[in-house]
Amino acid sequence: MRKIKHVAILILILSFLSIDFCLASSSFIESISKIRKSDGYTFKINYQTTQEWTDGLILKLFCIFSKGTELSFTSTAYNNLKSGWHKSEIKIPNIYRERYGYIEDYRVEMYSNGILVSIKSM
Repeated sequence: MRKIKHVAILILILSFLSIDFCLASSSFIESISKIRKSDGYTFKINYQTTQEWTDGLILKLFCIFSKGTELSFTSTAYNNLKSGWHKSEIKIPNIYRERYGYIEDYRVEMYSNGILVSIKSM
């Protein structure tokens, strides 16, 4: 009876791992660029989707400012994306630079249906 439980748990773990690997390969961040303008920052994100159609894609930007504050900014959810290359922008108003200083470090995380599938940092 114990062997059956261990085998069942092992099969369950392997199936979850295979699902995560499948999701990780379906979408990924290729590049990020930060543009500083007089009205704030603009982050341009290039990413690729490999499934025929992708739903529930969210990009989350984490920024560390010079005064020690870390804030996150989230894009809208993307649905009905056909496979291929896509671009997105996340804008941060100038008020954040005035209050928290300059952005010293940043990273972007991509979530597909609530599961982290890609990370790209500065």
